[in-house]
Amino acid sequence: MSTDFVIYDFDPNNLPADYLAAIGLVIASASQTDHVLRDFIGSYLGIDLAETIALGAHMSTPMKDDIIRALIELNAPHASEVDELDDVLDRIKEATARRNAVAHNAFARHPETGQIFSMRERARGSLQVDFTPIDAAELNEIANEVYAAGMALQEFMTVRGISPREREKPIHEALNRKNKAREERREKYGEKY
Repeated sequence: MSTDFVIYDFDPNNLPADYLAAIGLVIASASQTDHVLRDFIGSYLGIDLAETIALGAHMSTPMKDDIIRALIELNAPHASEVDELDDVLDRIKEATARRNAVAHNAFARHPETGQIFSMRERARGSLQVDFTPIDAAELNEIANEVYAAGMALQEFMTVRGISPREREKPIHEALNRKNKAREERREKYGEKY
């Protein structure tokens, strides 16, 4: 049993550039996939792109998954289409779990060897900590998996000709919605403006 004590470097600024690029690609790919999930909801509801963004901007990925599964079950012409979409959504769910391991884990560099490790902590019933070597190629593989899963949903939509509608009405400038601003508008313009 080794008694050597190693102080790992957890400063992300000291990760090699290829690791930082791969981690960023995982996050960017997940964002793209999340937008496709959001667009699917807007498409299925028949709302325009601006309304789709307003509806889904703060929705979590698991919530989008649940909503899509419910919408397709309510509206699919055949059970085979539900099954096909479930396959696509399962693929996204698995890829998202791998993305979460990247986004929520700490990365550490061995001070002497420079080897990079991923530290995953869980405390569901008991504390579990995994400290696993990881390379940039594996991170890039995760990014590709996440992106491909989102593109599978995009293909599902494209084949069926569904996408959020273009907006017909102009988007107005955002209002200051604070109480004071509302009171000032009412004083200046009356109740109907």
